[in-house]
Amino acid sequence: MKKQNKSNIKPNTNIPVELNVKKKESIFLSRESVLLFIIVFICYGSSLMNGYALDDFIVLVKNKFVQDGFAGIGNIFSKDTFAGMTDANIMVLAGGRYRPLSLVSFAIEHQLFGNSAFLSHLINVLLYALSGIVLFRLLKQHLVKNDSLAFGIALFFMVLPIHSEPVINIKGRDDIMCLLFFLLSLQQLFVYVRTEKLTSLFFSSTLFFLSQLSKETAITFLPVVALVLYCFTSYSVRKILRTCFPYLIVSVIFILLRYEATKNNNGTISHDLFNNPFVMMSVSQHYATVLLTWLIYLKLIFLPIHLSYDYNYNQIPATDFADWRVLFSIALHLCLIIIAIVYLKRKSLYSFGILFYFITFSILSNLFFNIGAPLAERFMFIPSLGICIVCGKLCHDVYLYLSKSLPPKIILTTGYSLLAILLLLSVYRNVIRCYDWKDNHTLFIADVKSVPNNAKANLNAGLAYLETAQNLKGVQRKQYLDSAKAYYLKAINIYPRYPDGYLNIGVIYSWEENYDSAEIWWNRARKINPLNSNIKLYDKDLAGHYFTIGMKKGMEKNYEESISNLLKAYQYDSLNAEIAYNLGGAYFTINDFDKAKLFFQKTLELNPANEQAKGALMVIERRK
Repeated sequence: MKKQNKSNIKPNTNIPVELNVKKKESIFLSRESVLLFIIVFICYGSSLMNGYALDDFIVLVKNKFVQDGFAGIGNIFSKDTFAGMTDANIMVLAGGRYRPLSLVSFAIEHQLFGNSAFLSHLINVLLYALSGIVLFRLLKQHLVKNDSLAFGIALFFMVLPIHSEPVINIKGRDDIMCLLFFLLSLQQLFVYVRTEKLTSLFFSSTLFFLSQLSKETAITFLPVVALVLYCFTSYSVRKILRTCFPYLIVSVIFILLRYEATKNNNGTISHDLFNNPFVMMSVSQHYATVLLTWLIYLKLIFLPIHLSYDYNYNQIPATDFADWRVLFSIALHLCLIIIAIVYLKRKSLYSFGILFYFITFSILSNLFFNIGAPLAERFMFIPSLGICIVCGKLCHDVYLYLSKSLPPKIILTTGYSLLAILLLLSVYRNVIRCYDWKDNHTLFIADVKSVPNNAKANLNAGLAYLETAQNLKGVQRKQYLDSAKAYYLKAINIYPRYPDGYLNIGVIYSWEENYDSAEIWWNRARKINPLNSNIKLYDKDLAGHYFTIGMKKGMEKNYEESISNLLKAYQYDSLNAEIAYNLGGAYFTINDFDKAKLFFQKTLELNPANEQAKGALMVIERRK
């Protein structure tokens, strides 16, 4: 009877509904989510003490539209992303760039709080942590539906050191926002799949649009949406296409907005090696080198020992299809494609992860578009999620296979030990990168060790030592200047056609009062680029130096040396009336009246109010 009574007890149907609501609400406050949040702050919390670095100045500090605050938002949406830069050549990138949403966030920050590197870094870390929590929720509820696997994938993704640049560099907010809005878009997409409510589809496509406004590479998410619907729903192909239609519409709207904002961009394909790494390569070398970089990307994901803000010429030398590394890259990527195709009908997580990687990487791979850099860690930020999914699934399947023949305790102990080691190594690498990115000087000096054959990195390291030496004295100043000179010489050895190394070696010699050597190096730069704007500034320094010597020799009545130095001064600053007048005076002193007359006349052309030159000409005329 007791058993019968228990079986007749009717459950309270209101309780499960209430419990389900609490479960949904607790996902963001779940143990896994809190742990992800804490790990992100352990990895990147020290970046809050950093200043601005690299492109932070382009998109924030020296961007006039951002500095206008709320008043600049209209210009941010209507113009090229780099159009607001105040002290550089704007819109030099072929095709332009259109990423207004991150700049709008910077403008709002500036309006409310002014320029605050601490706040900007804090927002980056918070957004990154939030994206990790949303990713975990998406994986747990819709993609893998396994708590441990979802957490493992999310954790692996969040601690990858190759992600350090987008998080630590404030400018990288465009990547973080792009991913975050897309993940939120997928969340709403699954709500639509479950409820068939058009409002959910509207919210999803709107979030998809915000992802594109964050960074135009989000255009690759359009086929990813179709892939998600195919792999994780029972939708037919026809229904998938119908569901994707709103995403296509917002993509077209985005493309039109982007066109309007960048149509006046006069940027053409650069012939500068630092902006077009393939300019000196043959077609065969171009594609072989591109395929090599694909292998390097995978290496940086799994072995992030040597990370750098730049991988330009000639850190990755041109290669060809005889290179075994290129052949291995081709074989590896073909194997991945074959696996993806074979498992696609099964709607396997392997297939989804591999295709996600290739789709999102395609626009950044240099295979279809020359993106102006051979390789950049930030380009792997979103595609690496596909790799994390594949690796997570592989580890899970290996565990299931081994559990058939080995005690679960041994497998779990070994697995958790390896995970702990990898986690600690990744956290340590990310913390180190935070210190490396403290400011430009710290970054340039740190990263040149990772890319010693990079001409640009050596130039920037030289600049860091040179600018630091300005505030030093004595032996320490000389040591820093010597270090700067060594890096500039190495940069010149790697790429002799770039004038900056020559110019700054000349600056070092001028600071050491060795103007003869400074003149040699500045003139070498002049041969490479006679129109370089800095050369005119250095010419004035040379003119001032030789003018001082010329006047000193004149006081010593060494007129031959005086005239020789004054002529050099005039050579470098022929529009200086004072130099012309003193040359005239020197020639007058040695009775060379014809030349004296010439320079006095030149003086009056430059300064008609010079009464002394007028008087000297009158004296010369009377002598005749």
